[in-house]
Amino acid sequence: MNWTNAEVKKVLNQIKSKAATDKEFRKKVLLEPEIVIKDISGKQIPSNFKISIIENKKGIDQTYVLPDFIGEELTDEQLDNVAGGRGGCSRDCGDYHDYSRGDLPK
Repeated sequence: MNWTNAEVKKVLNQIKSKAATDKEFRKKVLLEPEIVIKDISGKQIPSNFKISIIENKKGIDQTYVLPDFIGEELTDEQLDNVAGGRGGCSRDCGDYHDYSRGDLPK
C-alpha cells in the first residue's frame, strides 16, 4: 500500500501531538513505531521500510539525524547501484536522489 506525503505528514503530526501529552502512548511509539503507525493510519508501512523514533534530549530544542556515512569506500549495494546506472531508481524517479540512502549523483 503506497503512502502519499500528505498521509505521512498527517500521521506524524498525530503521533507528535499525542506523544507530547500521553506518557504510555509515548513509550509505545518509542518501542513499537510500526504498530502505532498502523493503529493511527489503518495502513501498514512497507516491510522493507525501517523506522526509528527517538526522544529529543532535555534542554535541546531540535534533534537532526545525519545521513549515513559514505566515506571513501562504497558499500557493495552502492557499487551495484552505480554499476546498474540508475542508483536504484525505478524508471519513474526522474532527477530525485536521496543521498541519505546512498544514491549517487549522476
